[in-house]
Amino acid sequence: MSSGSGNARLSNLRLLPLCVATGIAACSLMSACKHEEPIERAEIRAEGRPTMTTHNVMTIISDSGVPQYRLVCPLWLVYDNVDTPKWILPGGPYLEKFDPQMKTVFTVACDSAVNNRRTMQWELYGNVEFKENNRLLILTQQMTWDQEKRMVYSDSFIHIEQPDKIIEGYGFEGYTSPSGRLTSYVLHRPTAVLPYDQSKIEGGGMNPAMDPAMAIDPSLPAPGN
Repeated sequence: MSSGSGNARLSNLRLLPLCVATGIAACSLMSACKHEEPIERAEIRAEGRPTMTTHNVMTIISDSGVPQYRLVCPLWLVYDNVDTPKWILPGGPYLEKFDPQMKTVFTVACDSAVNNRRTMQWELYGNVEFKENNRLLILTQQMTWDQEKRMVYSDSFIHIEQPDKIIEGYGFEGYTSPSGRLTSYVLHRPTAVLPYDQSKIEGGGMNPAMDPAMAIDPSLPAPGN
């Protein structure tokens, strides 16, 4: 046998333990991989989460490119992945309605509001204030505003101020013009009618008691019962 063949065989014998060790390590690694527990995936249900969350909102809402409302609120939650799509506005939203000349028709402020995007109804909660410039002020704790039917109503106690009188009672139902102005209303259970002349009160004068039937704002029909 030649010395070259002997040296080659000796080298192969020296490498044999290394190959055996490498093979054992590879088998151990494959065995460990087979026994690993599968990774669990968390299930996220989008229907219970808001589609959009926006803080410190000041936006203009348009219809066919014409500005209709200005909305200001600290938090705006939009839910589209639910059976009834809606907006939730907690923390004191403020809404201002514009006419085609961009003049303010009315303003609405409350503690929180929910807008049903399917029926176009607003549910207003807590310290609701509906105001038409110096013509009308309505204060209540709960009010529903139906945009499609152009109707506002409430079952709560309600306080109404007009330039010549203050009216209070329970159960309110009113109708608005296409521009948003309140054209008529019914107070189902009136508890007080207090006629007064705001200009005389502001000027320091006294306004004598008046017959409630005389306290009619020509621009707003008298309340029905």
